Amino acid sequence: MLFSNATSPKSVFFLVTWLLLAPIAAMAESGYKIGFVNTGTVLKEAPQAQAVEERLKTLFQAREKVLLEKQQELLDIEQKIASDGEIMSAAEKRRLERELRLKLSQLKFEQQEFREDQNLRRNEEIRNLQTVIASVLKKLGDEQKFDLILTEGVSYVSDAVDITPMVIEMLKRLPEQGS
Repeated sequence: MLFSNATSPKSVFFLVTWLLLAPIAAMAESGYKIGFVNTGTVLKEAPQAQAVEERLKTLFQAREKVLLEKQQELLDIEQKIASDGEIMSAAEKRRLERELRLKLSQLKFEQQEFREDQNLRRNEEIRNLQTVIASVLKKLGDEQKFDLILTEGVSYVSDAVDITPMVIEMLKRLPEQGS
C-alpha cells in the first residue's frame, strides 16, 4: 500500500513540495543574489537584435522583390485569361493556362526555398546573438556578484530580481560587430 492510514496524499504532497522548495528558501535567506533576464525582451530591444533584423532585411530584400514581381506576373496572366478569354483562341487560352500553372508551381518552389534560406540565416544570427548575450550575462554575473541568473522557464519574477534592463544596457555599450 502506497499510503498508510496515517499518511494522506495531501500530507505527502506538502512534504514533497517542502523538500523541493526548502533549498530555494534557504538560498534566499542566506543572502544569495539572484537575477532574472527576460530573453524575449532582450531579443526585441537590444541593438544587436535590431541590427540582425536590418541585416536579414537587406540580405533578402532583392529576392523578396523578385518573388513579388513573379507573383504580380501571375496575377497579370490570370487577369488576361479572365478578361480576354472569351475573344482569344482555344489554343492561346490553353497555352496561357499551362504557362500559369507552370509559373505558379515554380513560384511556390522558389517561395519555399526563400523561406527555408531565410529561416536558416535567422536561426544562425540568433545563435550568434545568444552567444553574445551569454557572454554579457557571464560578465554581469561576475561584476555584480550574482549567484544565480535565470532566463527561461520561470513562472513568476518580481521586479526586484529582473535584471533585463541591465543586460540591455550592457548590450548597448558593446562595440558594434560586423556581420
